[in-house]
Amino acid sequence: MTEHTWTNNPFMKMFGETNAPWGSALKQAAAQYLDTSEKWAQKALELNEQATAWAKETPLAPLFETQRSLARQMVETSAALTRRLWQLEPRAEEKVEKKK
Repeated sequence: MTEHTWTNNPFMKMFGETNAPWGSALKQAAAQYLDTSEKWAQKALELNEQATAWAKETPLAPLFETQRSLARQMVETSAALTRRLWQLEPRAEEKVEKKK
């Protein structure tokens, strides 16, 4: 989308104005929703790992591990993209991990 289209579209302009009085509340709500969703996704991946523990010594183990790895990657990538689009700060845990 070009800059000209961005500035002329009232819907996009509304979200582009981060200094609006409700802008910080909206960003805070989006951050909380994103953090909660990301935690639930991580819990679902942990549950999947427990549910497929029976397959550890079977030929299906690599399939389940690949599935979890791709799902984990998708969760991390989509959360990072959403944070970038909403211009949100990463969570404190992510900042610590990046410093390591």
